[in-house]
Amino acid sequence: MLGRCFTLLALGLLRAPLLLTFKFRMDLPFLRWLRARFDLAHDMADPAEIVVDVEAGIAFKGTNLWVLFFAILVASVGLNVNSTAVIIGAMLISPLMGPIVGIGFGAAISDVALVRRGLKNLGIAAGLSVLVSALYFRFTPLTDAGSELLARTTPTTWDVAIALFGGAAGAIGLTRREVGNVVPGVSIATALMPPLCTAGYGLATAHWAFLAGALYLFCINAAFISLAMFLVARILPLPQHEFENRRQARRAKFLFWAVAFLTAIPSVWLGARIVRRTTFEHNAQQFVDEQLNLPGAYVVTRRIEPETRTINVLLMGRLLTPTQLRTVRAHLADYRLPRTQLTVRQGLAQLDSTDAHALRTSLLDDMRSRNEQTLASYDTRLAQLQQLLTQQAADQQTGLPAPETLLREMQTEHPTVRQLGLSRLVQPAADSLRADTTVVVSIRTTRPLPAAETQRLTQWLRVRAGRQPVQLLLTPTPEEAVPAPPEPRKRRPARRRR
Repeated sequence: MLGRCFTLLALGLLRAPLLLTFKFRMDLPFLRWLRARFDLAHDMADPAEIVVDVEAGIAFKGTNLWVLFFAILVASVGLNVNSTAVIIGAMLISPLMGPIVGIGFGAAISDVALVRRGLKNLGIAAGLSVLVSALYFRFTPLTDAGSELLARTTPTTWDVAIALFGGAAGAIGLTRREVGNVVPGVSIATALMPPLCTAGYGLATAHWAFLAGALYLFCINAAFISLAMFLVARILPLPQHEFENRRQARRAKFLFWAVAFLTAIPSVWLGARIVRRTTFEHNAQQFVDEQLNLPGAYVVTRRIEPETRTINVLLMGRLLTPTQLRTVRAHLADYRLPRTQLTVRQGLAQLDSTDAHALRTSLLDDMRSRNEQTLASYDTRLAQLQQLLTQQAADQQTGLPAPETLLREMQTEHPTVRQLGLSRLVQPAADSLRADTTVVVSIRTTRPLPAAETQRLTQWLRVRAGRQPVQLLLTPTPEEAVPAPPEPRKRRPARRRR
Protein backbone atom coordinates (compact mmCIF):
# COMPACT_ATOMS: atom_id res chain seq x y z
CA MET A 1 0.00 0.00 0.00
CA LEU A 2 2.78 2.43 0.89
CA GLY A 3 4.73 1.51 -2.23
CA ARG A 4 1.65 2.22 -4.33
CA CYS A 5 1.28 5.64 -2.69
CA PHE A 6 4.91 6.52 -3.46
CA THR A 7 4.45 5.38 -7.07
CA LEU A 8 1.30 7.46 -7.53
CA LEU A 9 3.08 10.48 -6.04
CA ALA A 10 6.01 10.10 -8.44
CA LEU A 11 3.72 9.67 -11.46
CA GLY A 12 1.68 12.68 -10.40
CA LEU A 13 4.79 14.83 -10.19
CA LEU A 14 5.97 13.60 -13.59
CA ARG A 15 2.66 14.64 -15.13
CA ALA A 16 2.95 18.14 -13.61
CA PRO A 17 4.37 19.75 -16.81
CA LEU A 18 1.26 18.66 -18.70
CA LEU A 19 -0.93 20.20 -16.03
CA LEU A 20 1.04 23.46 -16.08
CA THR A 21 0.89 23.77 -19.89
CA PHE A 22 -2.81 22.93 -20.02
CA LYS A 23 -4.84 25.92 -21.24
CA PHE A 24 -7.89 26.49 -19.12
CA ARG A 25 -10.78 27.23 -21.42
CA MET A 26 -12.95 28.39 -18.57
CA ASP A 27 -12.28 31.89 -17.34
CA LEU A 28 -12.09 31.17 -13.60
CA PRO A 29 -10.41 33.84 -11.41
CA PHE A 30 -9.52 31.31 -8.72
CA LEU A 31 -7.63 29.12 -11.18
CA ARG A 32 -5.72 32.12 -12.54
CA TRP A 33 -4.85 33.20 -8.99
CA LEU A 34 -3.76 29.68 -8.06
CA ARG A 35 -1.62 29.33 -11.17
CA ALA A 36 0.03 32.71 -10.58
CA ARG A 37 0.81 31.86 -6.95
CA PHE A 38 2.45 28.52 -7.72
CA ASP A 39 4.22 29.56 -10.92
CA LEU A 40 7.95 28.68 -10.84
CA ALA A 41 8.91 30.24 -14.16
CA HIS A 42 8.55 33.96 -13.39
CA ASP A 43 11.79 34.21 -11.34
CA MET A 44 13.69 31.31 -12.91
CA ALA A 45 17.28 32.03 -13.92
CA ASP A 46 18.48 31.80 -17.49
CA PRO A 47 18.81 28.12 -18.52
CA ALA A 48 22.39 28.66 -19.67
CA GLU A 49 23.32 30.04 -16.25
CA ILE A 50 21.67 27.08 -14.52
CA VAL A 51 23.66 24.64 -16.65
CA VAL A 52 26.89 26.50 -15.85
CA ASP A 53 26.17 26.39 -12.10
CA VAL A 54 25.34 22.67 -12.22
CA GLU A 55 28.49 21.83 -14.18
CA ALA A 56 30.62 23.90 -11.78
CA GLY A 57 29.27 21.94 -8.83
CA ILE A 58 29.92 18.56 -10.45
CA ALA A 59 33.67 18.94 -11.02
CA PHE A 60 35.93 17.82 -8.16
CA LYS A 61 39.19 19.59 -8.82
CA GLY A 62 40.89 22.61 -7.39
CA THR A 63 38.64 24.42 -4.92
CA ASN A 64 35.93 21.74 -4.74
CA LEU A 65 38.46 18.99 -4.05
CA TRP A 66 40.16 20.93 -1.23
CA VAL A 67 36.81 21.89 0.28
CA LEU A 68 35.71 18.23 0.10
CA PHE A 69 38.90 17.11 1.84
CA PHE A 70 38.52 19.58 4.70
CA ALA A 71 34.77 18.88 5.01
CA ILE A 72 35.61 15.19 5.50
CA LEU A 73 38.04 16.01 8.31
CA VAL A 74 35.64 18.46 9.98
CA ALA A 75 32.80 15.94 9.88
CA SER A 76 35.07 13.17 11.20
CA VAL A 77 36.21 15.33 14.11
CA GLY A 78 32.62 16.33 14.87
CA LEU A 79 31.48 12.70 14.94
CA ASN A 80 34.52 11.74 16.99
CA VAL A 81 33.94 14.34 19.72
CA ASN A 82 30.12 14.10 19.41
CA SER A 83 29.72 17.80 18.55
CA THR A 84 26.53 18.75 16.71
CA ALA A 85 27.78 22.24 15.84
CA VAL A 86 30.92 20.90 14.15
CA ILE A 87 28.89 18.37 12.15
CA ILE A 88 26.54 21.13 10.96
CA GLY A 89 29.58 23.13 9.83
CA ALA A 90 30.83 20.15 7.82
CA MET A 91 27.42 19.83 6.15
CA LEU A 92 27.51 23.49 5.15
CA ILE A 93 30.93 23.37 3.47
CA SER A 94 30.49 19.92 1.89
CA PRO A 95 30.27 20.02 -1.94
CA LEU A 96 28.59 16.61 -2.27
CA MET A 97 25.31 18.14 -3.43
CA GLY A 98 26.92 19.10 -6.76
CA PRO A 99 27.18 15.71 -8.51
CA ILE A 100 23.86 14.48 -7.06
CA VAL A 101 22.08 17.55 -8.44
CA GLY A 102 23.95 17.10 -11.72
CA ILE A 103 22.64 13.55 -12.14
CA GLY A 104 19.01 14.56 -11.69
CA PHE A 105 19.36 17.73 -13.77
CA GLY A 106 21.14 15.92 -16.60
CA ALA A 107 18.46 13.24 -16.70
CA ALA A 108 15.75 15.92 -16.83
CA ILE A 109 17.26 17.76 -19.83
CA SER A 110 18.43 14.51 -21.55
CA ASP A 111 22.15 15.33 -21.30
CA VAL A 112 24.05 12.03 -21.34
CA ALA A 113 27.46 13.56 -20.72
CA LEU A 114 26.23 15.47 -17.65
CA VAL A 115 24.77 12.33 -16.08
CA ARG A 116 27.97 10.38 -16.71
CA ARG A 117 30.13 13.08 -15.15
CA GLY A 118 27.79 13.29 -12.16
CA LEU A 119 27.89 9.53 -11.54
CA LYS A 120 31.66 9.41 -11.95
CA ASN A 121 32.39 12.32 -9.64
CA LEU A 122 29.87 11.15 -7.04
CA GLY A 123 31.59 7.77 -6.88
CA ILE A 124 35.00 9.43 -6.57
CA ALA A 125 33.81 11.81 -3.83
CA ALA A 126 32.04 9.07 -1.86
CA GLY A 127 35.03 6.73 -2.05
CA LEU A 128 37.44 9.49 -1.05
CA SER A 129 35.21 10.47 1.88
CA VAL A 130 35.08 6.91 3.21
CA LEU A 131 38.84 6.35 2.85
CA VAL A 132 39.93 9.67 4.40
CA SER A 133 37.53 9.31 7.33
CA ALA A 134 38.68 5.70 7.80
CA LEU A 135 42.29 6.89 8.04
CA TYR A 136 41.29 9.51 10.60
CA PHE A 137 39.37 7.05 12.78
CA ARG A 138 42.20 4.53 12.46
CA PHE A 139 44.71 6.84 14.16
CA THR A 140 42.50 8.89 16.50
CA PRO A 141 42.81 8.04 20.22
CA LEU A 142 39.02 8.41 20.69
CA THR A 143 37.37 5.21 19.48
CA ASP A 144 33.99 5.26 21.27
CA ALA A 145 30.87 5.68 19.13
CA GLY A 146 28.90 8.72 20.30
CA SER A 147 25.23 9.46 19.82
CA GLU A 148 25.86 11.57 16.70
CA LEU A 149 27.68 8.69 15.04
CA LEU A 150 25.10 6.09 16.03
CA ALA A 151 22.31 8.29 14.63
CA ARG A 152 23.78 7.85 11.11
CA THR A 153 23.70 4.04 11.10
CA THR A 154 19.96 3.33 10.85
CA PRO A 155 17.77 5.18 8.31
CA THR A 156 14.24 6.06 9.28
CA THR A 157 11.10 7.20 7.51
CA TRP A 158 11.91 10.81 8.23
CA ASP A 159 15.25 10.52 6.39
CA VAL A 160 13.39 9.54 3.23
CA ALA A 161 10.91 12.41 3.56
CA ILE A 162 13.66 14.94 4.35
CA ALA A 163 15.75 13.84 1.36
CA LEU A 164 12.76 14.05 -1.03
CA PHE A 165 11.34 17.36 0.17
CA GLY A 166 14.76 18.89 0.84
CA GLY A 167 15.97 17.89 -2.62
CA ALA A 168 12.91 19.53 -4.19
CA ALA A 169 13.54 22.73 -2.22
CA GLY A 170 17.21 22.69 -3.24
CA ALA A 171 16.28 22.23 -6.90
CA ILE A 172 13.93 25.21 -6.78
CA GLY A 173 16.54 27.35 -5.01
CA LEU A 174 19.25 26.37 -7.50
CA THR A 175 17.20 27.49 -10.52
CA ARG A 176 16.36 30.97 -9.19
CA ARG A 177 17.86 34.24 -10.38
CA GLU A 178 18.67 35.32 -6.83
CA VAL A 179 20.52 32.71 -4.82
CA GLY A 180 19.17 32.54 -1.26
CA ASN A 181 19.82 30.33 1.74
CA VAL A 182 17.90 27.32 0.38
CA VAL A 183 20.87 25.25 -0.81
CA PRO A 184 22.84 25.55 2.49
CA GLY A 185 19.69 24.61 4.37
CA VAL A 186 19.23 21.56 2.17
CA SER A 187 22.85 20.57 2.78
CA ILE A 188 22.22 20.64 6.53
CA ALA A 189 18.87 18.85 6.35
CA THR A 190 19.84 16.00 4.03
CA ALA A 191 23.16 15.19 5.79
CA LEU A 192 25.32 13.69 3.02
CA MET A 193 28.80 13.96 4.56
CA PRO A 194 28.19 12.51 8.08
CA PRO A 195 26.93 9.11 6.79
CA LEU A 196 30.05 8.69 4.64
CA CYS A 197 32.29 9.52 7.60
CA THR A 198 30.30 7.08 9.73
CA ALA A 199 30.96 4.45 7.06
CA GLY A 200 34.65 5.31 7.37
CA TYR A 201 34.41 4.73 11.12
CA GLY A 202 32.84 1.33 10.51
CA LEU A 203 35.60 0.46 8.04
CA ALA A 204 38.37 1.58 10.41
CA THR A 205 36.97 -0.22 13.48
CA ALA A 206 35.60 -3.30 11.64
CA HIS A 207 31.99 -2.48 12.63
CA TRP A 208 30.43 -3.80 9.46
CA ALA A 209 26.90 -3.02 10.64
CA PHE A 210 27.87 0.66 10.96
CA LEU A 211 29.44 0.57 7.49
CA ALA A 212 26.38 -0.98 5.85
CA GLY A 213 23.86 1.22 7.68
CA ALA A 214 25.70 4.46 6.93
CA LEU A 215 26.14 3.62 3.24
CA TYR A 216 22.48 2.64 3.15
CA LEU A 217 21.51 6.06 4.53
CA PHE A 218 23.77 7.85 2.06
CA CYS A 219 22.33 5.95 -0.90
CA ILE A 220 18.79 6.80 0.22
CA ASN A 221 19.61 10.51 0.55
CA ALA A 222 21.43 10.62 -2.79
CA ALA A 223 18.69 8.72 -4.67
CA PHE A 224 15.81 10.81 -3.34
CA ILE A 225 17.63 14.13 -3.82
CA SER A 226 18.44 13.19 -7.41
CA LEU A 227 14.85 12.05 -7.98
CA ALA A 228 13.49 15.32 -6.58
CA MET A 229 15.85 17.32 -8.81
CA PHE A 230 14.68 15.32 -11.83
CA LEU A 231 10.99 15.94 -11.07
CA VAL A 232 11.42 19.69 -10.43
CA ALA A 233 13.56 20.16 -13.56
CA ARG A 234 10.91 18.38 -15.64
CA ILE A 235 8.30 20.85 -14.39
CA LEU A 236 10.38 23.90 -15.31
CA PRO A 237 10.48 25.17 -18.91
CA LEU A 238 14.08 24.09 -19.57
CA PRO A 239 15.32 23.41 -23.13
CA GLN A 240 16.14 19.79 -23.86
CA HIS A 241 19.51 18.63 -25.11
CA GLU A 242 19.71 18.58 -28.92
CA PHE A 243 20.77 15.38 -30.71
CA GLU A 244 22.12 14.78 -34.19
CA ASN A 245 19.15 12.80 -35.46
CA ARG A 246 15.67 11.83 -34.33
CA ARG A 247 16.56 8.19 -33.74
CA GLN A 248 19.34 9.11 -31.33
CA ALA A 249 16.99 11.49 -29.51
CA ARG A 250 14.31 8.80 -29.07
CA ARG A 251 16.93 6.35 -27.86
CA ALA A 252 18.36 8.84 -25.34
CA LYS A 253 14.92 9.81 -24.01
CA PHE A 254 13.94 6.16 -23.61
CA LEU A 255 17.21 5.54 -21.76
CA PHE A 256 16.67 8.50 -19.43
CA TRP A 257 13.08 7.54 -18.62
CA ALA A 258 14.22 3.99 -17.98
CA VAL A 259 16.98 5.22 -15.65
CA ALA A 260 14.50 7.52 -13.91
CA PHE A 261 12.07 4.68 -13.27
CA LEU A 262 14.85 2.30 -12.26
CA THR A 263 16.02 4.93 -9.78
CA ALA A 264 12.52 5.65 -8.53
CA ILE A 265 11.46 2.02 -8.09
CA PRO A 266 14.29 1.08 -5.64
CA SER A 267 13.81 4.41 -3.89
CA VAL A 268 10.10 3.76 -3.48
CA TRP A 269 10.81 0.20 -2.32
CA LEU A 270 13.40 1.40 0.19
CA GLY A 271 11.10 4.14 1.42
CA ALA A 272 8.16 1.76 1.83
CA ARG A 273 10.39 -0.74 3.63
CA ILE A 274 11.64 1.90 6.05
CA VAL A 275 8.09 3.13 6.67
CA ARG A 276 6.92 -0.41 7.46
CA ARG A 277 9.85 -1.01 9.79
CA THR A 278 9.39 2.28 11.64
CA THR A 279 5.65 1.73 11.97
CA PHE A 280 6.16 -1.80 13.28
CA GLU A 281 8.72 -0.65 15.87
CA HIS A 282 6.44 2.14 17.09
CA ASN A 283 3.39 -0.10 17.35
CA ALA A 284 5.39 -2.85 19.06
CA GLN A 285 6.81 -0.45 21.63
CA GLN A 286 3.33 0.86 22.38
CA PHE A 287 1.97 -2.69 22.66
CA VAL A 288 4.65 -3.76 25.15
CA ASP A 289 4.26 -0.60 27.26
CA GLU A 290 0.47 -0.85 27.49
CA GLN A 291 -0.21 -4.60 27.54
CA LEU A 292 2.75 -6.21 29.32
CA ASN A 293 3.43 -3.71 32.11
CA LEU A 294 0.89 -5.39 34.39
CA PRO A 295 0.63 -4.95 38.19
CA GLY A 296 3.40 -7.01 39.77
CA ALA A 297 5.10 -7.80 36.42
CA TYR A 298 7.96 -5.76 34.96
CA VAL A 299 9.47 -5.74 31.48
CA VAL A 300 13.22 -6.29 31.83
CA THR A 301 14.27 -6.50 28.17
CA ARG A 302 12.48 -6.32 24.85
CA ARG A 303 13.72 -7.38 21.42
CA ILE A 304 11.70 -6.11 18.44
CA GLU A 305 12.60 -7.50 14.99
CA PRO A 306 10.65 -5.81 12.15
CA GLU A 307 12.17 -8.09 9.48
CA THR A 308 10.87 -11.27 11.09
CA ARG A 309 7.89 -9.54 12.78
CA THR A 310 8.75 -10.92 16.20
CA ILE A 311 8.51 -9.43 19.69
CA ASN A 312 10.60 -11.10 22.40
CA VAL A 313 10.01 -9.91 25.97
CA LEU A 314 11.56 -10.96 29.29
CA LEU A 315 9.30 -10.42 32.33
CA MET A 316 10.14 -10.33 36.03
CA GLY A 317 7.87 -10.46 39.04
CA ARG A 318 4.44 -12.07 39.02
CA LEU A 319 4.08 -14.90 36.51
CA LEU A 320 1.37 -14.53 33.91
CA THR A 321 -1.04 -17.40 33.43
CA PRO A 322 -1.67 -18.99 30.00
CA THR A 323 -5.08 -17.33 29.96
CA GLN A 324 -3.51 -13.90 30.50
CA LEU A 325 -0.94 -14.56 27.77
CA ARG A 326 -3.70 -15.53 25.31
CA THR A 327 -5.53 -12.32 26.20
CA VAL A 328 -2.39 -10.27 25.60
CA ARG A 329 -1.79 -11.94 22.21
CA ALA A 330 -5.39 -11.26 21.25
CA HIS A 331 -4.66 -7.51 21.48
CA LEU A 332 -1.93 -7.63 18.79
CA ALA A 333 -4.47 -6.85 16.07
CA ASP A 334 -5.60 -3.74 17.99
CA TYR A 335 -2.09 -2.29 17.58
CA ARG A 336 -1.91 -3.10 13.84
CA LEU A 337 0.46 -6.01 14.45
CA PRO A 338 -1.09 -8.87 12.46
CA ARG A 339 0.96 -12.01 11.83
CA THR A 340 3.34 -11.03 14.64
CA GLN A 341 4.94 -13.69 16.82
CA LEU A 342 5.00 -12.74 20.51
CA THR A 343 7.42 -14.59 22.79
CA VAL A 344 7.09 -13.94 26.53
CA ARG A 345 9.82 -15.35 28.80
CA GLN A 346 9.30 -15.12 32.55
CA GLY A 347 11.88 -15.31 35.33
CA LEU A 348 15.67 -15.02 35.57
CA ALA A 349 16.03 -18.61 34.40
CA GLN A 350 15.09 -17.41 30.90
CA LEU A 351 17.88 -14.80 30.82
CA ASP A 352 20.28 -15.30 27.90
CA SER A 353 23.41 -13.50 26.69
CA THR A 354 21.45 -11.10 24.47
CA ASP A 355 19.25 -10.12 27.40
CA ALA A 356 22.32 -9.60 29.58
CA HIS A 357 23.84 -7.30 26.97
CA ALA A 358 20.58 -5.36 26.59
CA LEU A 359 20.20 -5.12 30.35
CA ARG A 360 23.76 -3.88 30.75
CA THR A 361 23.21 -1.30 28.00
CA SER A 362 19.99 -0.14 29.66
CA LEU A 363 21.73 0.19 33.02
CA LEU A 364 24.57 2.15 31.46
CA ASP A 365 22.11 4.47 29.71
CA ASP A 366 20.24 4.99 32.99
CA MET A 367 23.48 5.72 34.83
CA ARG A 368 24.55 8.13 32.12
CA SER A 369 21.20 9.93 32.32
CA ARG A 370 21.40 10.15 36.10
CA ASN A 371 24.98 11.42 35.92
CA GLU A 372 23.93 14.10 33.44
CA GLN A 373 21.12 15.19 35.76
CA THR A 374 23.52 15.24 38.72
CA LEU A 375 26.05 17.29 36.78
CA ALA A 376 23.31 19.72 35.77
CA SER A 377 22.30 20.16 39.43
CA TYR A 378 25.96 20.63 40.35
CA ASP A 379 26.30 23.31 37.69
CA THR A 380 23.26 25.12 39.05
CA ARG A 381 24.59 24.96 42.60
CA LEU A 382 28.02 26.12 41.43
CA ALA A 383 26.48 29.13 39.71
CA GLN A 384 24.63 30.01 42.91
CA LEU A 385 27.83 29.71 44.96
CA GLN A 386 29.73 31.85 42.47
CA GLN A 387 27.04 34.51 42.73
CA LEU A 388 27.22 34.36 46.52
CA LEU A 389 31.02 34.67 46.46
CA THR A 390 30.74 37.63 44.11
CA GLN A 391 28.33 39.32 46.50
CA GLN A 392 30.60 38.60 49.44
CA ALA A 393 33.59 39.99 47.57
CA ALA A 394 31.64 43.15 46.83
CA ASP A 395 30.67 43.41 50.52
CA GLN A 396 34.31 43.04 51.54
CA GLN A 397 35.36 45.78 49.15
CA THR A 398 32.84 48.24 50.57
CA GLY A 399 33.07 46.99 54.15
CA LEU A 400 29.27 47.19 54.39
CA PRO A 401 26.58 44.50 54.05
CA ALA A 402 24.02 44.40 51.28
CA PRO A 403 21.82 47.51 50.93
CA GLU A 404 18.74 45.63 52.20
CA THR A 405 20.57 44.52 55.38
CA LEU A 406 22.10 47.95 55.95
CA LEU A 407 18.70 49.62 55.55
CA ARG A 408 17.13 47.37 58.19
CA GLU A 409 20.01 48.05 60.62
CA MET A 410 19.78 51.79 60.04
CA GLN A 411 16.02 51.90 60.57
CA THR A 412 16.36 50.49 64.09
CA GLU A 413 18.09 53.67 65.19
CA HIS A 414 16.74 56.10 62.60
CA PRO A 415 13.13 55.22 61.72
CA THR A 416 12.79 58.17 59.38
CA VAL A 417 15.11 56.53 56.80
CA ARG A 418 13.02 55.00 54.02
CA GLN A 419 15.40 54.49 51.04
CA LEU A 420 19.09 53.64 50.83
CA GLY A 421 21.59 53.16 48.03
CA LEU A 422 25.26 52.08 47.99
CA SER A 423 27.91 53.02 45.44
CA ARG A 424 31.68 53.29 45.17
CA LEU A 425 33.56 56.43 44.24
CA VAL A 426 37.02 55.68 42.83
CA GLN A 427 39.57 58.50 43.05
CA PRO A 428 42.95 57.93 41.35
CA ALA A 429 45.81 58.48 43.77
CA ALA A 430 48.69 60.63 42.64
CA ASP A 431 51.40 59.11 44.84
CA SER A 432 50.45 55.42 44.83
CA LEU A 433 49.60 52.67 42.40
CA ARG A 434 46.35 51.83 44.12
CA ALA A 435 43.33 54.09 43.71
CA ASP A 436 41.45 55.41 46.70
CA THR A 437 37.86 54.20 47.08
CA THR A 438 35.13 56.03 48.95
CA VAL A 439 31.83 54.36 49.82
CA VAL A 440 28.91 56.65 49.06
CA VAL A 441 25.74 55.99 51.08
CA SER A 442 22.69 57.79 49.73
CA ILE A 443 19.61 57.88 51.95
CA ARG A 444 16.18 59.46 51.78
CA THR A 445 14.15 60.24 54.89
CA THR A 446 10.55 61.10 55.56
CA ARG A 447 11.55 64.40 57.18
CA PRO A 448 14.74 66.48 57.23
CA LEU A 449 17.35 65.20 59.69
CA PRO A 450 18.79 67.57 62.27
CA ALA A 451 22.50 68.30 62.04
CA ALA A 452 23.28 66.31 65.22
CA GLU A 453 21.45 63.21 63.98
CA THR A 454 23.18 63.48 60.59
CA GLN A 455 26.59 63.61 62.27
CA ARG A 456 25.74 60.66 64.50
CA LEU A 457 24.56 58.62 61.50
CA THR A 458 27.78 59.43 59.61
CA GLN A 459 29.93 58.28 62.53
CA TRP A 460 27.93 55.03 62.78
CA LEU A 461 28.46 54.34 59.07
CA ARG A 462 32.22 54.91 59.36
CA VAL A 463 32.43 52.48 62.25
CA ARG A 464 30.28 49.99 60.35
CA ALA A 465 32.43 50.23 57.20
CA GLY A 466 35.69 49.62 59.03
CA ARG A 467 38.69 51.08 57.28
CA GLN A 468 36.84 52.23 54.20
CA PRO A 469 36.07 55.98 54.05
CA VAL A 470 32.35 56.71 53.94
CA GLN A 471 30.52 59.72 52.61
CA LEU A 472 26.86 60.25 53.50
CA LEU A 473 24.65 61.79 50.86
CA LEU A 474 21.23 63.05 51.91
CA THR A 475 18.75 63.28 49.07
CA PRO A 476 15.87 65.68 49.49
CA THR A 477 12.53 64.38 50.62
CA PRO A 478 9.55 64.81 48.30
CA GLU A 479 8.35 67.70 50.40
CA GLU A 480 11.75 69.39 50.12
CA ALA A 481 12.23 68.61 46.45
CA VAL A 482 9.04 70.35 45.34
CA PRO A 483 9.20 74.03 46.34
CA ALA A 484 6.02 75.54 47.73
CA PRO A 485 4.28 77.99 45.44
CA PRO A 486 4.70 81.66 46.44
CA GLU A 487 1.88 83.12 48.47
CA PRO A 488 -0.15 85.79 46.69
CA ARG A 489 0.54 89.31 47.83
CA LYS A 490 -2.28 90.95 49.80
CA ARG A 491 -3.69 94.01 48.19
CA ARG A 492 -4.06 97.06 50.44
CA PRO A 493 -7.54 98.57 50.59
CA ALA A 494 -7.86 101.77 48.60
CA ARG A 495 -8.12 104.97 50.56
CA ARG A 496 -11.23 107.03 50.25
CA ARG A 497 -10.92 110.52 49.03
CA ARG A 498 -12.26 113.18 51.26
